[in-house]
Amino acid sequence: MKSFLIFVVGAIIGAVAAIVFAGGIFAGLGAGAGLVTGLKAGSCLTAEAAKEKGYVTADQVGELLSAAGMQMTAQELADNSPFAGGDADCQKIISDLKAATGKSQ
Repeated sequence: MKSFLIFVVGAIIGAVAAIVFAGGIFAGLGAGAGLVTGLKAGSCLTAEAAKEKGYVTADQVGELLSAAGMQMTAQELADNSPFAGGDADCQKIISDLKAATGKSQ
């Protein structure tokens, strides 16, 4: 009986510790994902504005995003980087933002 009580108390302490510490880990992961999403959205909106002003063409958007990503990370980007992609990816992100805010296209 004594061993069982020690096990139960240990399990309860472990569960409480897991909830307290795992919550911080998941919050950190969520913050990181939000940061990447926000940076990508901001870069795409900036690229779209530059495209509308005639500073870049749709074909150059991918190069622009890649250059911005390399400046932020100070290293070469992998093909699966959040900043990899081009105009089509940005158009999707912008339309998703507009849909989320209720703005018409």
